Amino acid sequence: MADSLHPAVFDALNAGLIVLDRDRRILEWNAWMASASGHSAEAVRGRTLTEVFPHAELERLGAAVKSAFDSGVSGLLTHALHPSLFPLKTRSGRTLLHDVTVSALSSTPEAICLIHVADVTMAVRRERYLRDRQNARYDAVMASAPDVILTLDGDGVIRLANPSAVGQFGYSEQELVNQPATALFTAESGWGRIWQAVVNNERLRLPAELVARRKDGSLSHVEVSASRWQDDSHVFVTMILRDINERRAAESALRTSEQQARTSAEALAELNATLEQRVHERTTQLLKVEEALRQSQKMEAIGQLTGGIAHDFNNLLQGIIGALNVVQKRLGEGRISDVDRFVEGALSSADRASALTHRLLAFSRRQPVDPRPVDVNQLISSMEELLRRSIGDRIRMHIVATKDPWLVRCDVNQMENALLNIAINARDAMPDGGTLTIKTVNQVIDQSRASIRGLKPGPHLCLTIADSGIGMPPDVKARAFDPFFTTKPMGQGTGLGLSMIYGFVHQSQGSVQIESEVGKGTTIEICLPRYHGGLEQDVIAPAGSSHTRADRNEVVLVVEDEPIVRMLVVEVLNDLGYRALEASDGADALRIIESAQRIDLLVTDIGLPDINGRQVADAARVKRPNLMILFMTGYAESAASSEFLEKGMEIIGKPFTIEKLAVKIREMTERRAGTTTGDLVAPSPSARTT
Repeated sequence: MADSLHPAVFDALNAGLIVLDRDRRILEWNAWMASASGHSAEAVRGRTLTEVFPHAELERLGAAVKSAFDSGVSGLLTHALHPSLFPLKTRSGRTLLHDVTVSALSSTPEAICLIHVADVTMAVRRERYLRDRQNARYDAVMASAPDVILTLDGDGVIRLANPSAVGQFGYSEQELVNQPATALFTAESGWGRIWQAVVNNERLRLPAELVARRKDGSLSHVEVSASRWQDDSHVFVTMILRDINERRAAESALRTSEQQARTSAEALAELNATLEQRVHERTTQLLKVEEALRQSQKMEAIGQLTGGIAHDFNNLLQGIIGALNVVQKRLGEGRISDVDRFVEGALSSADRASALTHRLLAFSRRQPVDPRPVDVNQLISSMEELLRRSIGDRIRMHIVATKDPWLVRCDVNQMENALLNIAINARDAMPDGGTLTIKTVNQVIDQSRASIRGLKPGPHLCLTIADSGIGMPPDVKARAFDPFFTTKPMGQGTGLGLSMIYGFVHQSQGSVQIESEVGKGTTIEICLPRYHGGLEQDVIAPAGSSHTRADRNEVVLVVEDEPIVRMLVVEVLNDLGYRALEASDGADALRIIESAQRIDLLVTDIGLPDINGRQVADAARVKRPNLMILFMTGYAESAASSEFLEKGMEIIGKPFTIEKLAVKIREMTERRAGTTTGDLVAPSPSARTT
């Protein structure tokens, strides 16, 4: 070999290299060839390839070498699929599949030819494996297909038939193969026309119907689809035949039925007329029964509701009326030394009556809310001492608070009341002691769970309160949220606790569920949607402090159609140092708003008789965009939703204490003073100033 080829590089190649001189004798071959052939380089030098491989078929190789020497053209001889060029072996002793490339090296001082031998064993095996797998999948499809699949050559002779063809025609597979397809169809079925169109690649509307003849001579209706394909110079057609005998039988039966229907049209028309009358009469009867049932259920619900309300309210009214009668009598007699305890008794009964109406409104989801961002972990922590005192020493309380809980937006007071109510119910369910577990967890509720629970899918904060108490039987669990339903003895429960929780949670776009089993305790889970904002900083001046009096000549417009309520609100404003304007209805309020009168705060009832409070507020915002607005309401369906309030609007529910109203007004006017100043002009003549 010429010295220009470096021996180390020559032997390091992962392929075979053979160098021939012009006499076709081996000058050199590398270590790869020595390993694959079993002949060392020293043993083959000076010999021809025919001498080294006497049984190899080297005619094509010799022609390629001659062409390389004569014209310098390289050639590729691929023997991978039929490896018979060189008898080469892999290291494991298996036949080595290879490609051979012949090149002439004209740059060397002597004329030499280079033969490159590449190992393609793994590539060929992978190709064979994939081809075998593809054939196996095709065979599996053919074997399991319910329709007949036939492959025909260009002369219409069957070359391949699947098992369904055997079942359809009654011939064995050996009988079908090599049989002309014309033997399977009747002459009048149109097979010849369809075959010629398919084999000539003409346009034909498929699928088409044909009549096939089975081996036993019986006929079968089939629907045929066909596709033409070509392999080298040979044309093949694949045909799919679907059995439509049942469909044709059904269509025939339908046509027969339609014919019978047409022959009895008059009888059917008369029957239909009678049937329509009977259906009308029956529907009328069912509607009457349904209406009677609804009325019965309605009266039962009203009876239960009014009975519970009457019992509780009569007791509360008795306390209020009796206490006020005693106060009136003592004042008339000049004995005022001990009237305070009767006044306190009347106020206590009034507060309980207020709480009862709030519970009723919460159940019906009509209670006005004051939604704020809430960290439930902080709320539980602030109530922990109260909860422990409420459940007593015999019950262990375990709090499992999730790390970094998501915020929710709800009424804080209602959430506190809900947690306290559930804890007290749990205490009553564990008379001999037990464990109360309060747990918070962040959960992303998917579409399926959300639809079951009546929620919108997405992130939620779930609060779970579980006890180890006596549990509920299924009938009690089913009625747990009903108003005035209670299992406690008379006088120990109103039956509004859980119904109030149900209303509050759904009012906050959440859900509440009960899981309970007798002897295994009860678990109540409240899920509220995540609030993506931040916590608010409360700025509330304590009632009665030196900061509760107005010192900026602030003006408040009070709109209230109930004279006694309007008088009380104005009295509170006067005591706080505000200048109050009064309006008895919406129209009167709008005249004041449209004037140049300074107004720092609008306090309006929602349920006004003509123009309601929200309409008054909207009109005021057009004239005065930054006006602070405080709504008062005892019941307002629209105000029950958190979407009712816009920025700068708040709500206070009736009945309210003077202290609560004073704090709310002071808070809103302080916030107003931090942003803007009212109109410093003279009051309108239509305004009544108090």
